[in-house]
Amino acid sequence: MAIENTLWFTWWHEADIVIRAVFIVLISMSLLSWSLMSYKAQQLRRILKEEEQASILLIKTVPLDELQSKLAGTQPSFVLLNEALNQPDDYGRDEISSQLSQQLSQEQLRLEGGLTLLATIGNAAPFIGLFGTVWGIMHALHTLGGGDTVLALDTIAGPVSEALVATAAGIFTAVPAVVAYNLLVRRLRFLGGVMEGNAIRILNHRCAKSQ
Repeated sequence: MAIENTLWFTWWHEADIVIRAVFIVLISMSLLSWSLMSYKAQQLRRILKEEEQASILLIKTVPLDELQSKLAGTQPSFVLLNEALNQPDDYGRDEISSQLSQQLSQEQLRLEGGLTLLATIGNAAPFIGLFGTVWGIMHALHTLGGGDTVLALDTIAGPVSEALVATAAGIFTAVPAVVAYNLLVRRLRFLGGVMEGNAIRILNHRCAKSQ
């Protein structure tokens, strides 16, 4: 049998508009999730490296202006340092700590951008694939109505293959997204710990300046 006549290569031509739409949506979601995974992995890796380098600088006792110049362009420690230096001189440790906590929360929320979309793709893709599966089975049953039972297998082969492809596409889209989401969340939590440590060191530098 020629390749173009096999089920796996002819199902697209036999699929109706609903199955085709499901497949296009799942492929689009898969491409989006892979692009998002790649971007977030590179972003968090870069920022973690910068924050670890900032930790080394913050441990050393150096003038704040020199520290600011060395951290220039480093996110989010540079933002936190600027926030600390912009506080009035009469602010105590508690007031400065409160401002840094708010800024740190904003930076963490910024870094979480995209993870909600990734989680949504991981949760929604199986149900979209399931919808395609149910629709394909309904199409197969409808095709069987009033047909010759001798030709039943040939009659339902196309619609059943549509359902199987929809299921496979849903799983293919969901599994990488869910795995990547869990790994990125774990990396983000580790990065959050490094950021909090840097915020405490920045607070100590700022309070030492006021004394």
